[in-house]
Amino acid sequence: MPRTAVALAALLLLAAAPAPAAPPARVLDLGWTTQDQAIKIVAHLDRAVHFRATTSGSRLVVDLWPVTDAGTREFAVNAGGVGTVRQQALEGGIARLSISLLGAARYKLFARSDPHKLAVVILPPWRAMVPLPPSVSYRQMRVRTGRGWTDAHAVLVNLSDPQIALRPALGSGAVAGPESTGAASTRHDALAAINGGFFTKRTGQPLGLVVIDGRLLSTPIKRRAVFAITAEGRPVIQPFTFRGSVETDSGGKIPISAVNRPPRWGGLAVYTPEYGPLTPAHALHAVVVAGTVTAFPAGRVAIPDDGYVLSATAAERQLISRYLLLGQQVRLDLAISPGKIVHAIGGGPRLVQDGEISVPFRWESFGTAFSRRRTSRSAVGITAAGKVLLVTVERSRRSTGMHLLELARLMRELGAVQAMNLDGGGSSTLVVGGRVVNLPERGQRGVASMLLVVRKPPE
Repeated sequence: MPRTAVALAALLLLAAAPAPAAPPARVLDLGWTTQDQAIKIVAHLDRAVHFRATTSGSRLVVDLWPVTDAGTREFAVNAGGVGTVRQQALEGGIARLSISLLGAARYKLFARSDPHKLAVVILPPWRAMVPLPPSVSYRQMRVRTGRGWTDAHAVLVNLSDPQIALRPALGSGAVAGPESTGAASTRHDALAAINGGFFTKRTGQPLGLVVIDGRLLSTPIKRRAVFAITAEGRPVIQPFTFRGSVETDSGGKIPISAVNRPPRWGGLAVYTPEYGPLTPAHALHAVVVAGTVTAFPAGRVAIPDDGYVLSATAAERQLISRYLLLGQQVRLDLAISPGKIVHAIGGGPRLVQDGEISVPFRWESFGTAFSRRRTSRSAVGITAAGKVLLVTVERSRRSTGMHLLELARLMRELGAVQAMNLDGGGSSTLVVGGRVVNLPERGQRGVASMLLVVRKPPE
């Protein structure tokens, strides 16, 4: 069966030792200005850094890494929806910018070089509006349910338009970090966006398959439906399977049981740079830089830019201590099947298959209560013409919400011949032209992933 060798394989090196890592950056200055009715907060640096942004209540948090001697700075803005800005140093070489927001706001992040700087631009919501091309259309409906009526919203995307693309994104730009769909839509200049699959609320990590630009960032859940874009640009909905191992230069193989999540029994976890600056705490790690094992630390460990970290539980630390050696060359092999895909985002259960309603929630390990609950829902579908449907339904004072069978009927009525459920409830959010068109339950929730319709950059 064909497999997607997701682009994390580390080439075996002829050199005896990897090149030393670049030194951490320093934050030289931190300030703010106004720009076109927006607030621009600028961190001046002496070299490039990684960064991610998360929102929590009325606070925007931006982490920069690796950074040394970050120190503490604080100043008041009290303009343009921004209250105070505070810089502080965290463990693991992270500098955190904590920005208090005085009201509804969107933001964008821009990295610049020569000189190096990171700009955080805080925008009023109306500044996030973008016009839609003819290939992206929006429709709002009142739909009858078994308990009354509900508001529903649908976006139809014509992927034959060569100027647009449909792709998943990570909340905050990292695996470990939630972000609202509205904020992510603004950050990516999206034409439309819908929340993605399920996630662990405590950590913000995705549950199920996530592939972005061919890189495997989270593994699939057995039997669960996945929305994917193939290497030929075709949308599909189907389950996928995962196989992973790390192979040593002596020919030994160690199973990989998890990607960017804690290890499961019988294998190691691998944490890639997309996870964030540090791994979670584990009993034993093997740090791999440019294909060479460089260290065996414990606890929380910095993830190298040009490598990854293999992690073991206390009960299975021998998978590292017995089979890996300092200076050893290894190769990481992560693959999913069937077919070759470029993008994927997991969810489930399936709603429509080959034009017929099909909701196999038990087969995909969902409970009866989950299936029958009327709540806010999100779904993605594919029409017979290969167009993609992004749909949300609301639960509010005027809307009953839907259970899965009602959602499946709606998707088929809208023209879907393939469809699947996404995360719902407080996660359910649809953004069209920069505006949140549905009424999210209890306000927008930060989510781990989302599907975005974006304009392709000029070639």
